[in-house]
Amino acid sequence: MKKLRPTIPVAEWKLAIHLQATLNLQNQPGVPADGCLCAWCARWKACWRQVLPENLQAQLNRAGVDLTHPTDVYAFGADENEPSIRVIYHAVGKVLDGPNPWQRTETGKRFMYRTLRQEPHVAFLVYPQRQSDIQAPVLKDRSAGELICFDFRLALPNQVSQAPTAR
Repeated sequence: MKKLRPTIPVAEWKLAIHLQATLNLQNQPGVPADGCLCAWCARWKACWRQVLPENLQAQLNRAGVDLTHPTDVYAFGADENEPSIRVIYHAVGKVLDGPNPWQRTETGKRFMYRTLRQEPHVAFLVYPQRQSDIQAPVLKDRSAGELICFDFRLALPNQVSQAPTAR
């Protein structure tokens, strides 16, 4: 297997991914979701296959991302019927092309997620970790590239995440 898989499309981005370094990074101890047993992590692990678009799942899989083990998962919305969560994954490589994650708005500079689907809502962003305040995971050997964040903001419908077949 090649160490570097160049020009992998993931949504609107083109990436070069170092597969072995990404594999070594997956499930790194100390990341916020490592071994987490909270309700949000459990709900995400039970329903990500139904929530993420299949073509995006295939693209992330090709990039070496282990979708069963996110780096971080947390709720940021309070709608009891469809809570909003943020889910982050990481890979090692380089962003070759794609939308700039930062946009200036009337309220200042902020991340601009791309909506991939309205119902259930899935918004997505790819960016080098150095452009954010995310602290984990830690990449000790940067010879394979830099850390790339795959950052989701999603609606997690209760009918999907709490369905008996999702558990």
